[in-house]
Amino acid sequence: MSSPAQHAGPLACDACRVKKHKCSRERPACSACVQNRRPCHYSGRVTRSPLTRVYLTSVENRLRKLEGLFTKLLPDVNLEEALASAHSDTSSSPLPSTYQSKSPIFNPARSPETINHGTGSKISEAVPQESDGFDWQEDSSELADGMAALSVEPRGTGYLGSTAGVFFLRSLILWTGRSTLGASSHGPVAASPRSGEQNSLAVTALESLVSRQVMASLIDSYFAVYHVSYPFVHEATFRAQFHEVIPRPSSRSWQMLLSTVLALGAWCMSHPSEELHDDLYHHALALGEGTSTFESGNLTFVQALILLSNLSQKRNKPNTGSNFLGLAVRMALSLGLHRELPDWDISLLQREQRRRVWWGLYMFDSGASTTFGRPILLPGLESMDVRPVLNIHDELLTPRSTVLPVEPTTPTIYSGLQAQSSFHVHTNHISNRLLSATGISKEEALSLNETLDLWSKTVPPYFQLSQEPVSQEQWYLFARSKLWWRFWNLRIIMFLQVLLGRSMGGNSISFRSATQGLDETCRKICVEAAHLSIATIHGYLSQVVPSRIESWYSVFFIFHASLVMVLAILGDDGSSPDLSSWQADIETVRHVLRHLLVDNRLAERCADILDRIHQAEPNFGVDSMEFMEPASFDFSHWPTGDGDILESFGWLNPGQGL
Repeated sequence: MSSPAQHAGPLACDACRVKKHKCSRERPACSACVQNRRPCHYSGRVTRSPLTRVYLTSVENRLRKLEGLFTKLLPDVNLEEALASAHSDTSSSPLPSTYQSKSPIFNPARSPETINHGTGSKISEAVPQESDGFDWQEDSSELADGMAALSVEPRGTGYLGSTAGVFFLRSLILWTGRSTLGASSHGPVAASPRSGEQNSLAVTALESLVSRQVMASLIDSYFAVYHVSYPFVHEATFRAQFHEVIPRPSSRSWQMLLSTVLALGAWCMSHPSEELHDDLYHHALALGEGTSTFESGNLTFVQALILLSNLSQKRNKPNTGSNFLGLAVRMALSLGLHRELPDWDISLLQREQRRRVWWGLYMFDSGASTTFGRPILLPGLESMDVRPVLNIHDELLTPRSTVLPVEPTTPTIYSGLQAQSSFHVHTNHISNRLLSATGISKEEALSLNETLDLWSKTVPPYFQLSQEPVSQEQWYLFARSKLWWRFWNLRIIMFLQVLLGRSMGGNSISFRSATQGLDETCRKICVEAAHLSIATIHGYLSQVVPSRIESWYSVFFIFHASLVMVLAILGDDGSSPDLSSWQADIETVRHVLRHLLVDNRLAERCADILDRIHQAEPNFGVDSMEFMEPASFDFSHWPTGDGDILESFGWLNPGQGL
């Protein structure tokens, strides 16, 4: 079946258009580019306003309304004089004092008469004029105040919400009809005095590690393998900055982002150079050292922290990754990424990129917190209103776009981000509830499971397992599969305590008599989720050559599922009609870990651990909560190495003791 992405737009790729070749328009690379081993990029077409009478009439009507609004809000200002002064030199022809300001304090979306006198209206939030106006830098103390009460202008001080003291000051200014308190306005966020020198040194250090040609290959690897699963960086913009077609951001954070992208590109390669990967990773870490780095905040820095956190986890440094995520969350909140801010006059692409970064961070932090059994500290729907990412192809939204493209009913590389962020929004309360010191009852577990089922019905048809895949592109198949692996993994965690209790009391007559009804229902749900995970992971790996990132997630989810099957087998007295099916699932897991993931060292370790557990004699009657205590295990004779999988259960690295 042909990919839907092939027909998303009429334009050929850049290389085929230049060479005037016939382009197959496949994604992520057309057949000609694949054959010639060259990068494939689609620039898309520029969206232009229609030159029709209907459109011109609508523009005239809109202009008439804007002029009326201007007259209502600023009755003492002559519109013609304001327009004339806007085109003149402000130093020689200052603006009339009525509305003079070096930069707008905030968009007066509401007049003083509409300020919240009741419960049905809300004062608009202050937004800067520039797209990077919420960026902040605090290596000097001129812009912000520690009480968040005096920074009237939103520019250069970060996002300040409605509970900040300055919100009330802004409201009073608006109420009195004044545009400023007369204090000097903040200029653009200035670079650190040493930033130019530091950036130059960072570029020199990076070029000493890898050549320009190798960098280009690593960037291609990143966008071909990692980006299609986690599209947090706008490819066209990043490549243009790298090749200096457009200016690179002057901040040190861009060098940090570049180094992290290169390190991930090296990690994603089929046969990576571990030495190169290590050097690039530590170079990215070095760029984050020093107090000056943490005295600033911008979107590029958030992107770098998100990617660096995920790379740290993949390198079996989960706590390092968690620290990066924590910093990224706080910085994202300071930039207002959790808010839509509809009054902010920024381009459609800039607004969409803010959404992609926020939801990417939301997805990573939610998943990592659940993986390591830690509370999810992200804001809920009551305090964030940012919209979901759009399910669109990149070439349909450019810096010049003035109209949002229509979302197709077919998948794009943003479909997985859209679906998984929706999953976490609707299930994070479940993950936090499962961390309760008292656990949850069977009745509550079943009630939470109904919540999961309700969410599953909202998944788009192209991700539903009841539907045939709409494409054979690997990024789509992986996004579709991984969404359900995570869904079943949460279901396993929900019912794990019930299964533990049943398995460990399996030979007790009194226990068997009590394992009717709710217990049996919970057990079946848990075992079924594990079986579906094992079957679909085996099916996926049997039809693709997995990338390194796909192998990592396959090992993680199948190992969790295999432990459920081991519990079911060890807790059975031999009378269950499903025993042979459980045994078959264990053999499937062994086959996956030892044959389909033969180049994955962590897979081999998991297979060894699975063998040791499966061959053990069960000790019935042990309390399930006592069983889960790390002190009840002796890891000293277990295979050592990567500890990431075991740490996801809250256990220390094997062989290290407590």
